[in-house]
Amino acid sequence: MIDIEICLPCDVLTNVALQIRAAREGKAARVELCSHMEHQGLTPSVNAMQQAKATAQEEITLLAMIRPRGENFCYDEGEVLQMQHDITLAAQAGMQGVVLGALTPDNKLDIGALTRLIAVANNANLQVTFHRAFDALAEPAQAIETLIELGVQRILTSGCDWGSHDTAQQHCAQLARYIALAKGQIEIVIGGGITPASAKLIAQAISQQMEQNYHYSFHAYSSVLLNGVVHENPVRQLYQGVNDT
Repeated sequence: MIDIEICLPCDVLTNVALQIRAAREGKAARVELCSHMEHQGLTPSVNAMQQAKATAQEEITLLAMIRPRGENFCYDEGEVLQMQHDITLAAQAGMQGVVLGALTPDNKLDIGALTRLIAVANNANLQVTFHRAFDALAEPAQAIETLIELGVQRILTSGCDWGSHDTAQQHCAQLARYIALAKGQIEIVIGGGITPASAKLIAQAISQQMEQNYHYSFHAYSSVLLNGVVHENPVRQLYQGVNDT
């Protein structure tokens, strides 16, 4: 079974419950709550997280983006403190996981910041996903083992450089390499232009290239939106596209 994760825009509070239900009924395993998608996703409001929690049922996992601003992924002391506070707020609002990342100016993992952030998440019993800052790393493949050691559960990646206009479908070989390097110790979440058709082709390509079947999942955003809102039918089509028997 290949899990589906939906990026859920939550700037409009009145749409949050509707979208959670759509994702759940479409058989998504997880939703990632984000605000300000014009900045590629920032930390959602506490109200949005609370509304999501009030609507969700046990079969869907709620994740909150922890990202204080757009542009790069290099954070100063004040921003790291803000992110630690936001992780605590996410836990208090009923989230089951957080999505975060932090890099140094030379595009390496910011071990100091990540250690602090992950410690807060661990203390609150939250899952941790390392977001697409992974694709901005100078040597992403080498970072996989470090992220495992830090206690991260998932890595979101498109297999191509951050800022590229490529889609994940164009980088199946790289994605298969990441999955192989992860060895089932950390879940690779494939995002970047994911549609029902492309996800099916990616899954087929990975199956052909992998000697061993390791669990991975798909992350979708624009392909499951209608008029800017997550709808059940495209979510279900994506789920069925990669889980057809």
